[in-house]
Amino acid sequence: MTAETIGERLAALYRDIDATAMRGEPICNDALEVEAIGFREFTGYLLGVVTTPWFLNLIVAESCDSEAPRLPSGALRLHFPAGAVDFAVRDMEGFGRLASCALISPMFDFPDQETARAAACAALAALFEPNLHRPPPKPRAGLDRRALFGAARAPERAAR
Repeated sequence: MTAETIGERLAALYRDIDATAMRGEPICNDALEVEAIGFREFTGYLLGVVTTPWFLNLIVAESCDSEAPRLPSGALRLHFPAGAVDFAVRDMEGFGRLASCALISPMFDFPDQETARAAACAALAALFEPNLHRPPPKPRAGLDRRALFGAARAPERAAR
C-alpha cells in the first residue's frame, strides 16, 4: 500500500466517526470536512496530516513494508529538520497502530476547507525547514558602503 492509500484509509475511518460519533457535537466546525493531506514516507514510517471538523493532527502510520520499523507503545519522538516532535501512539479500531500529534483543536478559526488545507500543508512543510527555529541574522549596525570602505583604511589613519 502506498502512503497516499494509507492516508485515504485513515480519512475514510475519520469520515465514519464524523458521520456518527461526532455529528452535531459542539466542538465541530460544520464548514470543514475530513481530509488526508501530504502522506509520504519518512524514516520508514508514513507521515501526513489529517484534518477533521474537530482537529488538525500530524499522523504517523506504519508502512506495509515488513522491514520498516514498528510504532512503539505509548509515545514516539521523531526528529525532523525543524526539530523533534513527540507523538502519542495508540491503536485505532479498524486501522491498527498510529501515532498522532495534535496541532490545532478546536477548528473554529477556519472559515472553510481550503484554509484548513493550507494550514495543514504549511505545518507539514515547516517540519522540513531546517532553519525554522533559528533567529534571522542580525543586520550589522551602522555598516553602509561608506563605512565599509572607510573601515578598511582606519588602521592606516591611526598609524599616521
